Parts: sequence; C-alpha cells; structure tokens
Amino acid sequence: MNQTVSKPRTPALSRRRFLTAAGSALALTQVHGAFAFVGSPNKLVFVILRGGMDGLSVLIPNTPIIEDLRGNILPAPNARLDLGADFSLHPSLAGWAELYHNRQLAFVHACASAYRERSHFDGQDFLETLAQAPTRDGWLNRAIGLLGGQGIGIGPSLPLALSGRAPTGNWSPQVFDSVSEHLLDRLANLYGPDPLLSQTLADARALSEVVDVEGGRVRGGPDAQYRASMAAAGRLMAGNGPSVGVVSLDGWDTHANQVGVLTSRLAALDGGLAALRSELDSDWPRTVVLIASEFGRTVRANGTQGSDHGTGGLVILAGGAVNGGQIHGEWPGIGPGQLHEDRDLAPANAFESVAKGVLRDHLGLDPDDLDRIVLPNAAPALNGLIRA
Repeated sequence: MNQTVSKPRTPALSRRRFLTAAGSALALTQVHGAFAFVGSPNKLVFVILRGGMDGLSVLIPNTPIIEDLRGNILPAPNARLDLGADFSLHPSLAGWAELYHNRQLAFVHACASAYRERSHFDGQDFLETLAQAPTRDGWLNRAIGLLGGQGIGIGPSLPLALSGRAPTGNWSPQVFDSVSEHLLDRLANLYGPDPLLSQTLADARALSEVVDVEGGRVRGGPDAQYRASMAAAGRLMAGNGPSVGVVSLDGWDTHANQVGVLTSRLAALDGGLAALRSELDSDWPRTVVLIASEFGRTVRANGTQGSDHGTGGLVILAGGAVNGGQIHGEWPGIGPGQLHEDRDLAPANAFESVAKGVLRDHLGLDPDDLDRIVLPNAAPALNGLIRA
C-alpha cells in the first residue's frame, strides 16, 4: 500500500507540555532510551471502553423496530445526527459526525471478539489478548515484538494489550477524585429505580466535573478524565513518539439511567478524540484510532431504563489513514429471528478481523506473521479499512 510519509515533527514545548512530559518520562520505567518508531511512522491508538458500550445507542439503525425494542433509552429521533445512510449518530457526537462526513471515521457494527460469555473481566482480558488459551501476553505487544520499538499505555496500570516481552511504558495522570467513577456507576445502577436518589447522585456528579490538568493533574468527571487521557496519548506519541498506544476509559456499564450516562460519556469521548487529534497534529493523516469495548449490550431495554450485557458491539475507526465515511462489514438486523440467543445483536463481524486488517494494512505487518504469531486461529482480515 502506498502512503505518503512526512518528516516527523518535534512538538513545541510550553510550560504545561514540559511539566506533563517530564512527569510522564518518570513513569516510563520500562522504556529503554529515547522514543523510537515501532517499525513504522504510522500511528495506532487502541482505545478500550471498559464496561460494555451500548453500540446501538451510538450508531442507531433507522428502522421502526428499534423504537419498539428500546425507544425509551435512545435519544429523541429528531435529535439524532443523520449520516446519510441507514444509521444515525448519537447527538453528543457532533465531532464524530464531522469526521465521518470528511471520510476520517468509519464503523464496524455487530462486531465482537470470539468471547461469548458476559463477564466484564473475562471479556476485557480476551479483547486485550485475542487468544483462546489463557495468557498474559497482549496482541499489541506481540505486534510490537515483530515490528521493533515500543508502545505506550495511558491509564492507571499497563493495559494487558501491551503486556509481554516487547518493551512498553505506562503513563497516568494524577487523579484527585475522592470516589472512583466505577463506584459511582455501580451506585447509579443501584439507585436507578428511585427517582430521588438517582437525581441526587446525578446532580452530585455534575458538580464534581472540575478540571485541573496543570502538570498532568486531573480533577473531575469523565469529560476531564477522557480529555486528559486522550490528549496525553497524542502528546506522547506525536513526532518521534511510539507508534502504538493504548488508552483505557472506564464507565460504560449502563444498566440503569442509560440516557443520561451515555449522553455525558459520549460527549466526553467526542471531546477526547478531538484532543487526541489536536495533539497529534501533523501525524493525524497517518493515524488510526481503534475504539472498542469488551461486548455490546442487549437489544431490548431492561426495567431500569438501561440495557444489560450483550454480544455484538460497535467498533469505531478514526483518523486520517482510515477509509472513512462508511460502515464496514455485515449488518445482521434486529428483526424477529435475527438476534443472538433472542436478546443480543448478532456478532456478524469478528473484532479479530478488524485488528488483523489494521495491523496488516496500516502498520505493515506480514500476513503470515499475523496468522502465525499475533492472531493465530483468528478469522481472516477485514479488507478496506485503511485508506489506499
């Protein structure tokens, strides 16, 4: 595949950038020497949405049956963003809609790894290893081992996707929240049936969203945390930084009050992607951002205005290197007889195929090495994801 490669840039240093980069360098204890390309000047950022994102509320089928199955947990029809196809986008994702129309964002709906249970922990482990046998060896670490160089993780600990023999580092902003987002999400699920408790908690969370990112510090809710994490990834990967990065974002388990939770989370993710793009700057045209969750959620709404753990989910690909402005893969439908186990969106597309297609066509990994080392026994690569 022919791609134009420009000379790597050296990011300009401001006081804030210097403080953040200096703090980050201290955390990169596993990285040997200066940052170097991971076998390619192209950039791949894998964003893990932990908790099981409801893809059917993000990329919404334009079909009447969706209103019957889950109308009470979807944004109003007249608020959805028209993509000019058979799907509409959640109104919190205006930045994504612009990228889509500029052919820098694409989707693979009804997508899942080979994991078929509904445990968050096991599902996330599988998403990060993409291996049938138990292993602590991440699929991106295996890819880095073939390409050379190193990778960078953004989050409280090194993501499993980067764990293994190849050298990697980890960076995390200092977070001054007194209560974790995961605990608040669990409380939201518990308080869901009680209007007074659920509203009180929602008000308290809104008041907590205060941002202080000087020197890598972060205070507040998902908007502050997502932006800080995504911006850090772009800042550390730009220019001569690592070509492979992983960002972990919590808070996507929406058993109750899904409309409000997703509205906030998606707005934060929309802003986070904009921050990543801004920091990457001239590297954006050769970047792919691969966004996925461990599984999707049930097609039907549950009794607490939420959705439960499902199967088929949504994969998002963003970046200047993406063959965007379209929805790749197969759509299985959500009509009678089309659901997986009569409850979930059917897994018509394999996440392993998406990963293989990106590694082959964007980072240039040899197909034989992919089949033999990185993703053995996986489905064939999905073609056409990367701009020619």
